[in-house]
Amino acid sequence: MLNDIAFILIGLLLLTGGGDSLVTGASRLAHRLGIPPLVVGLTIVALGTSAPEMAVSLSAIITGRGDIAIGNVIGSNISNIGLALGLAAIVRPLIVQIRLVQFEVPLLFGISILTYLVALSGSIPRWFGMLSLIGLLVYIFMLYRWSLKEPAAVRAEYTEKEQRDHGIPRNVGKIVFGLAALAGGGNLLVDGSVGIARWAGLSELVIGLTIVAVGTSLPEMVTSIIAVLKNQGDIAIGNVLGSNIFNTLGVLGATAAVHPIQIQSALLVRDFPVMGLLTVLLFPFLKKGLLLKRREGILLVLIYCVYVSFLFI
Repeated sequence: MLNDIAFILIGLLLLTGGGDSLVTGASRLAHRLGIPPLVVGLTIVALGTSAPEMAVSLSAIITGRGDIAIGNVIGSNISNIGLALGLAAIVRPLIVQIRLVQFEVPLLFGISILTYLVALSGSIPRWFGMLSLIGLLVYIFMLYRWSLKEPAAVRAEYTEKEQRDHGIPRNVGKIVFGLAALAGGGNLLVDGSVGIARWAGLSELVIGLTIVAVGTSLPEMVTSIIAVLKNQGDIAIGNVLGSNIFNTLGVLGATAAVHPIQIQSALLVRDFPVMGLLTVLLFPFLKKGLLLKRREGILLVLIYCVYVSFLFI
């Protein structure tokens, strides 16, 4: 058991460090290549914070542990809203841009419902995984088109902040290191989690929905809380919504494209509905003056705590 705990801790450190290195290197390289800053923020940063989920789910499906792969994605989406966004709102109420309410929230809800309908067949097939990846590319293209409308002054200010990068070779090195750390950390976290599950008599699905999911959601959690402390609520909410969209379209899509994912009935009657509930709650929460209040953040955290307690009971 001690070895399994060590694997989990080392895996989390590698995932966190690898994700940070990947985001830093990729964002600076993107600016060097002239990619608009908004696209960098909503794609590369969101993908970077979702990189641990990608690494873990791909590692799990390749080694024949499909329950951890799907549990990691669903559990991460639940913890992103229930914990990351809930805790951020408790620290400080979040003011929201109208675009997130009009586009990102409905999009996240729509793709979640579509994924659930496909999962009712008992599996998520390869064709749906490939379709999800295509959908992700379409989403990124739409972000790019939208970013072209960004004021020139905003771009100039953002670009000026990025002039302190260290050149293309060093940024490429950061990307390579990040990818390697993510791959290694993903394998260690999966192996350690499976060992803990066997020792505690828990199913791999429950471990994937809780320990693995919270572990891979740490980047989103830390990013959102830091953003709130810096009075940047848009970053906190945008990070969570963007990461959940990437998790559903990118992580789940890539995992299913590698190998069809078998779906346990418990996911359909328990976990998918909880994920849908937390997403739906964002509609009334965010539309009330475009503000996510402390009491609403407390409710999100309470829902998550009840959900996790139910899993272990």
